[in-house]
Amino acid sequence: MGTENGHMAGIYSGNSSTNFYDFGPHNDTYNYTSHVNDSEGPRAGHSEHYDYDDNYYSYDEYYYYDHLYEIFDFEIPILGYIWPVLVIFTTCCNCLVIGGFLRKRMRNATNLILVFIAVSDSLTGLVTLPATFHIFTKENFVLTKDWCNAAMITRLYISRAFHTVSVWETLLLGVHRFLQVRYPNLAKKFCTVPKTLAAILMIYILSFALHIYHAFDIKAVNGMCEWSIQEPCGWTCAYIWLTMLLCHLLPSFALAVLAIKMVRTLKEFGHESSVYNRADKRSQNQRNVTLVVIFVVVIFLVPELPYGIFYLITVSLRHAGKRIFPLRTNRLIHCIYEVLLVVSFHLNFWVYCIIIRSFRSCIKSLLRLVTCRPADFERLEGEVTSSSGGGLELVGMTTETDTELK
Repeated sequence: MGTENGHMAGIYSGNSSTNFYDFGPHNDTYNYTSHVNDSEGPRAGHSEHYDYDDNYYSYDEYYYYDHLYEIFDFEIPILGYIWPVLVIFTTCCNCLVIGGFLRKRMRNATNLILVFIAVSDSLTGLVTLPATFHIFTKENFVLTKDWCNAAMITRLYISRAFHTVSVWETLLLGVHRFLQVRYPNLAKKFCTVPKTLAAILMIYILSFALHIYHAFDIKAVNGMCEWSIQEPCGWTCAYIWLTMLLCHLLPSFALAVLAIKMVRTLKEFGHESSVYNRADKRSQNQRNVTLVVIFVVVIFLVPELPYGIFYLITVSLRHAGKRIFPLRTNRLIHCIYEVLLVVSFHLNFWVYCIIIRSFRSCIKSLLRLVTCRPADFERLEGEVTSSSGGGLELVGMTTETDTELK
């Protein structure tokens, strides 16, 4: 059903929880006519039609019961097939992450943050799948009012809130690790399991409160499935600027600074490693902790930092009455961003597998359970215990994080 310009189904640019809002006149969509006299009430006998693939539909038939949603041709393969496969595969890997880090010997504040990042990353994509399958996989550009509202709520509110949770949890992870390597006394006081859980609970509350703007507004209006911005935009503009700053730009720049500082700390520890002769193995393990956090942060920044800058430039130009990209180009950029986003979610799993020896052991144990093969749990627990027991931690490490990476 794809055409060169796309399917006609609304004037909304957001296809998932993380899309930028494209507002203003659109001149690059499929031509259609839909003049309806609202004063005449429902099913008043209007004869306006729109033409698509030689099929003619009476517009008044869809005006009150079905709503048009815009689909571009490239969104069918990307959002209809690639996105769901990546989301499902990433979720399966994140289930292994959760099972691995929640084992008794792996539980600590840092690993709990990694677990909750895996949960929020998975839910960011999972909550969009029903609407994704219905709209893009089936190529439905005419939606019922219920499907329109469900698609918009899951993408603009629920999924976006979960992604914001992931962003802030990644920032929490970076702050935790920075305190542990540079200010160990503060880390012992603040980077505890109870305080970490309290911080994550607060993150969930604040994230869903921030995006509650989209929880109650109606998206199925006048036969279109869209989120339109009125002029003057008022609270809508305030919401856009808040999400741009709090969900993209500020966390990205803060994590970039933290990553640079942690890299410098690793170099300092490398020069001083000879001082800790009795804890050489411990030093390597604890450097691995920092390496994991640095990799997680860098992987997070690859899609997020460019998108935050793009978001800032586009919103600023729009408020100045200018436009830098046509709608089609904007939508293509968002699709690329979303694919990179879910790939970054998945790459975290391989970082843990490559760097964390005890995590690899836990994954092997879990896979033995799945394949019904006997697992030597006593040997596994013995490995974790023996590799983490005894000795004082490296400067900047707390005893709580001492057992997380082997």
